[in-house]
Amino acid sequence: MIGMSKKTPNKTDPKAKSSSSSLGANGKNWRIGVGIVLFIMLAAGIFFAANRVAEKTAIGFPSLQDNSFMLRDQNNALVTPVKFVGRPAALFFGFTYCPDVCPMTLTTLTAARDELVASGVDAAALQIIFITVDPERDTPDQLKQYLELFDGGITGLTGKPDAVRAVLKQFGIFAQKTGAQKTGTQNTEFGDDYLYDHNAVVFLYRADGQFKGTIVHNEPIEFIREKLRNLLAK
Repeated sequence: MIGMSKKTPNKTDPKAKSSSSSLGANGKNWRIGVGIVLFIMLAAGIFFAANRVAEKTAIGFPSLQDNSFMLRDQNNALVTPVKFVGRPAALFFGFTYCPDVCPMTLTTLTAARDELVASGVDAAALQIIFITVDPERDTPDQLKQYLELFDGGITGLTGKPDAVRAVLKQFGIFAQKTGAQKTGTQNTEFGDDYLYDHNAVVFLYRADGQFKGTIVHNEPIEFIREKLRNLLAK
């Protein structure tokens, strides 16, 4: 008589199960680690590539002192580009009625500067310059009141409309009014309730006035801080 073999349950070896779980966890951790490394490498690559391209790009004139303008600061004093030579500068164009981009840019610049100071970097030499694209409303007094909202150390510049337009042209800045137009007038005329579409780039200049690079809108503050650190080191 042929004996029938007893069917035994299929039991999983605990060691094999443990080994499988360990391999799965290790594999997941490995993928996360690789992802983090790749992200850091990509971010660093973007930073250095953007910085390199910016250094090679001459917007307007390559040197700050080669620009030709005479504007008034928030204290109503006449200012020319030569005033800013001798110290590194971050130059931005905007307007005091700007609801978001301009205050955010100025806040980020001053925050990055303060972070450098907190880390032991002497950032006192850095000049932050704010040139208005809206000279009709941004008088010296208006600029003074507006810039007092920030953490100091910002020079505001304004002037007659023709003088400001000439400066915008020299730096290649686009600025166009948008918003409510005057009732019963041509499309080119606006009331007091208007905004500006304009370039939101920060120009960086070395202490000798040479163009160093740019900071673009929404650039991470970590990148901005390192660009300012590099600017101050020159």
